Amino acid sequence: KQWYQRRVAITAGICINKDQNMFDSKKKLKLCTGEQVTKRLAQYQRHSIDFNSCLLSFYTNQLESFRNKSLELQQSGLDLAPLLLATYYNKEKKMDEAVKVLTDAPVRSLAVQLALAQLQKSKGDFEGCHKSLSGLSEFEGRPGYINILAGLLLHTAGPEKCIGYLEDALTKLRSSGSYSASQLNEWTISLARFVLSQNLPQRSATILEYLLSRDSTNIKALALLIRSVSLFDAPRAKDVAQRLPEIQIPSEINLEELEMGVGVTSGRGLRKVIQPEEEKIKEANRRFETKKKKVPTATLR
Repeated sequence: KQWYQRRVAITAGICINKDQNMFDSKKKLKLCTGEQVTKRLAQYQRHSIDFNSCLLSFYTNQLESFRNKSLELQQSGLDLAPLLLATYYNKEKKMDEAVKVLTDAPVRSLAVQLALAQLQKSKGDFEGCHKSLSGLSEFEGRPGYINILAGLLLHTAGPEKCIGYLEDALTKLRSSGSYSASQLNEWTISLARFVLSQNLPQRSATILEYLLSRDSTNIKALALLIRSVSLFDAPRAKDVAQRLPEIQIPSEINLEELEMGVGVTSGRGLRKVIQPEEEKIKEANRRFETKKKKVPTATLR
């Protein structure tokens, strides 16, 4: 049994090392697919060898043979077979046919679902891509998966649907207990910042107020809340700003000198401070003389 499993491993190695010597790969594959060998192999082992044989046909540009083998594998019920046929159509630049093959696949494995979503995204079909990715239990509750679906919703359904989905997802993440409080706080601030970017400051303020009710010392959330509230209620923003902690300034720092230094350090401020009045007059005269020399003369053409 180990010997026959080794045969399957050899076929996989043939495809992995295809670029080293294609002629030897074909020769080895022919030995592994002999009639005496295939009779004693289990069905999943034969499928593995046929799958690798099909891949080798693709790498050697035997596209017609590759297509026929792909169809045979699909009829045999191999769940990854639709990927092979979709690869053929994609190489032939027939994107619609590739999408149809994956859509009509009898068994929708995770690999098929992800490949279908990628093809639909490449075509610009964001709605179809969102449909293909929705409901994948393997990625349920993962932040990266949530971000992808939110981005697709933003393209297809608009910001309101996207924000509603993100709020529901964040609620589920809180209740799952799989993430720390600092992670949840950072995601909440990111959501509030995104909501604010969609010109919804009141909704952003509501999200931040909820966060501050659970973590009153979060300076990032408080600063963003002041910014959000100032866009629709300036007096209230001043009241919220009173919640900011006082800054302890060291005694050796002179605030008046620091304020004066702000104007000096900029380019214009530096020239204003250093350049005396006489030099300004000389500079103005020099520019005037330069302009007189550069007066254009009329020419006949």
